[in-house]
Amino acid sequence: RVGGSGGFLLEPFGRNTAPAIALAAKMIEATESAETVMLVLAADHLIADQAGFASAVAEASKLAEQDYLVTFGIVPTAPETGFGYIERGDTLGSANKVVRFVEKPDLQTAQSYVSSGKYLWNSGMFCFKAGVFLAELTKQAPEVANAVDFCWAAMQPLNNSQMAEIPAELFKTAPDISIDYAVMEKSDKVAVVPGDFGWSD
Repeated sequence: RVGGSGGFLLEPFGRNTAPAIALAAKMIEATESAETVMLVLAADHLIADQAGFASAVAEASKLAEQDYLVTFGIVPTAPETGFGYIERGDTLGSANKVVRFVEKPDLQTAQSYVSSGKYLWNSGMFCFKAGVFLAELTKQAPEVANAVDFCWAAMQPLNNSQMAEIPAELFKTAPDISIDYAVMEKSDKVAVVPGDFGWSD
């Protein structure tokens, strides 16, 4: 589901998160504006503390308005080896710049991450301006941006439809790559908002 109008963008099949999010950003840019802040959430996550989550989203939106690509980091409750981690750097109010993303660690490494207090679980949720994300995608993963541009061109005109279908033949040419690998791990515009709002994937 995309944008304030409640429209739907339909994938013919999965190509991981980078192409899907990029096409959603294209749709938002076209129907609203490049300056519109978008919130990217997984459909299968559980968030128990709605008020705490709303507060984190408000903080992320402020950073997105400053042209940061924002991710949400979960304060770890245990040395979990099933999640990726985010190392926090310089403070940005109650948030932090991101030093690096790290893959799922072994137990000993996870224990060191948790005890250091510098690491958060990577939730896979994001907040950024549509135009800023697309500009960073073009810079960091031009092959994804090019494939998305071809898909988007073939989808025109939208005619203000509430439902847009991505053409399968073109979509299968898009690299099967996550937003983390394509953009977030490479960009110098990334910030993380720490959260403790009862999250579970």
